[in-house]
Amino acid sequence: MKKYSLTTTTFLTATLLLGACGTNNNEERVEEKTPKGTVSNPQQDETVNQLQTDENSQKEISFQYFNLNIGTTENENIIHAEVDMKDSKADAIYKNILASTDLKGDAAYALLEPIFVELELTKDMREEEVIDRVTEQFGINEFTNFELEIEFKDGDNKKYSKSVE
Repeated sequence: MKKYSLTTTTFLTATLLLGACGTNNNEERVEEKTPKGTVSNPQQDETVNQLQTDENSQKEISFQYFNLNIGTTENENIIHAEVDMKDSKADAIYKNILASTDLKGDAAYALLEPIFVELELTKDMREEEVIDRVTEQFGINEFTNFELEIEFKDGDNKKYSKSVE
């Protein structure tokens, strides 16, 4: 009888010790799942998170639709930015080969919003001024092809384009 109680005690003690040594401690690491074909840059992810929580946007964006394509001699689609803010939620796509960026949705909009605020575009601006502001904000010094379509909040559509050989 004593042999059984000693065996049972040893078994229960071992079970409790092994159970207490487990790694399940509510700090489980959950890996982010990045969709295939999407570039993930940790520094960029931190910037996106900071921008999404930053609520100091005092200036207003003057347009509700923005579609930009810039090409260079190295790549005909070096930058593509498209944002549709006609509905209550902004649909955004941002591809920038120079910055290794390929984002969609909220992450794309979070990176584009500060650029849009700084642009301060109006429908009365000259085409050359719009092109200069946009290329400066997107960090492009030289380009071969520039195409921009904007729909301002009042519904007025403007297209800007320039090709350089």
